[in-house]
Amino acid sequence: MIKNFITALQFLTFFTVSKEHRVEENDLARSMVYFPVVGFLIGFLLVNADKAFILIALPQSIATFLLIVLSVLITRALHIDGLADTFDGMMGGYDRATRLAIMKDSRLGTAGALGIVFVLFMKYLCLNNLFESDRIAALLTAPVLGRWSQTFMVFNADYGREDGMGRAFVGHLRAGGLAAASVIAAGLSAFVVVRLELRSVFLFFSLLVGVLLLTYFGKRYLVRKLGGVTGDAIGALNELNEVLVLLVFVIFPSGN
Repeated sequence: MIKNFITALQFLTFFTVSKEHRVEENDLARSMVYFPVVGFLIGFLLVNADKAFILIALPQSIATFLLIVLSVLITRALHIDGLADTFDGMMGGYDRATRLAIMKDSRLGTAGALGIVFVLFMKYLCLNNLFESDRIAALLTAPVLGRWSQTFMVFNADYGREDGMGRAFVGHLRAGGLAAASVIAAGLSAFVVVRLELRSVFLFFSLLVGVLLLTYFGKRYLVRKLGGVTGDAIGALNELNEVLVLLVFVIFPSGN
């Protein structure tokens, strides 16, 4: 368990628990059970960074901007890079082969740049319109549910290309692992919502159902266009689900 958690932490963030930590290919899929936990730790860091910004009397707009930057740095821009590549491929390719070729190209295209701007600006706008308990809850749950969506992306899926980092994940997560990750994600989200005395049941189910629907239809669309799931596609859905979670908190404010 500890080994798989460390694997998840070091893969998803810039934190290095041990340089001697060895990862075998089979360990990567098993580590996905702990992806929501790592998401919660990311959210915890963001919440405390936000509190620090308040202590030094930064305006909320500047604090929000710094939180967005910090969230990208903590994850080494892993998922936002996947989002950019996916946007480039979807907008620039005309068939499966060309889309995959564009996504593999390290150069950033116009569609990818616009995708990054869209997602980060939407996160900024949402967070800048959230206050007190809603802001804390959003910062905690968005990373949790974003990483949870990754488990659905890889479960019972075919890999969309011949090689790549995503091959170790896609199709290798078992039903038990998906169930465990789902229980963890739901439990952490419920804890945050109830603890902060928000609109408990309604908000809780709105978040879970929204993420499930976006992931389901996003996965179907990408599989149809790419012939399977890729690492970039997983990152793209993570980012879009984080935006969705933030939007839910904006649309249904608690008034606390």
